Amino acid sequence: MPELPEIETIKLQLQKVLIGQKLIRVQVLSPKSVQGNIKLLEGQQVEGIRRKAKVLLIDFSKNLTAAFHFKMTGQLVYNGVGGPARNASIRVAGGHPTEDFVGKLPSAHTRVIFDFDHGPPAGRQGALYFNDQRLFGWVIVDTSAKIETLKFLQKLGPEPHVTKSSSGQAFLTLDLFKKILSKSRRPIKVVIMDQEVISGVGNIYANDALWEARINPRTPASQLDSKTSRQLYDAILKVLREGIKYGGATAADAKYVDLRGLGGHYQDHFRVYDRENLPCHNCGTKVEKFVLGGRGTYFCPACQR
Repeated sequence: MPELPEIETIKLQLQKVLIGQKLIRVQVLSPKSVQGNIKLLEGQQVEGIRRKAKVLLIDFSKNLTAAFHFKMTGQLVYNGVGGPARNASIRVAGGHPTEDFVGKLPSAHTRVIFDFDHGPPAGRQGALYFNDQRLFGWVIVDTSAKIETLKFLQKLGPEPHVTKSSSGQAFLTLDLFKKILSKSRRPIKVVIMDQEVISGVGNIYANDALWEARINPRTPASQLDSKTSRQLYDAILKVLREGIKYGGATAADAKYVDLRGLGGHYQDHFRVYDRENLPCHNCGTKVEKFVLGGRGTYFCPACQR
C-alpha cells in the first residue's frame, strides 16, 4: 500500500506539471471507483495539489476538489507535457508501482482518465490516469468545503510533522505522542499504524521505525517509558523523511520491473522491512517475520527484545 512518503512524492511531482492546466474531459471506466459528480470538474483549472495523510487532494477552480485514496494498489500516472514552459514531454507516476508506471495507457487497470489541455500551442495535451488493480481505491469529487468534512478525513489522527502542509491537518507533537501511547495496551506497532490515532504511518515505515528505536513490535504501548517513547517519535520522523527523500519505496512485487527512474528507492534503505532471514544491519542476527494485527511484521530478535 502506498504510504505517506509515496503520496507526498506524487504530490510534489504533480504540482510541477498539473497546476494551471485545464481539465477538458473525464472518462470513467469503472463507476465503482468514483463517488460524486466527477463531470463537474470538466472545464475547470487545477489550482493546487495537497496531501492529508495518505489521501491526495487536487483542488480545481469553482471551489471543487477531487480526493484520491490509493488503498492497496492505486496509482496515478500523468503522461503528457510539463515543466514551466509546458513544452516538454514528461511522465510522472506515483502510488503502487507496477508495469502500468511505464506501460501503454489506458491499461486493464485504468479506472478514470483525466484529459488536460495546458493551452497554446494547440494540441499539446496530457492525461492523468487513475489505475487500481484491486478496485479498493476511490476518487471522491465535491466542493472543497464538503471534501474537508468527509468522515474518513475527519477521523484521521494527527500526522507526524515531516512536511510543510496547507491542508489544515493537526501535527503530532512529542507530548501528544507520549499521551497516546500511555493510554493504550495494544502492541506498539498496531497503535502507530492506527490511522485514527496517528495518521500516515504505514507498515513499511512502522517496521523500520521500531527497529530504529530498538523496540519489539509486540510491546504494549503503555509500557514504553518517556525516553523510549522519545526514541520512537524521533525514529518515525527519521524514516518518513528518508522515505520522502528517496521518493518512497518500490513494492516487492515490482522489484523486477524496469521502472526507468519512476519508482522510489527507499527499499534500498530498508532496516528490517522485507528482510526476513537476512542479517540485521546492527548485529547480524537474522531478521524474523510474524503477523501482527493482520500485517507482516519484521524485527530483529536480538536488537528488539
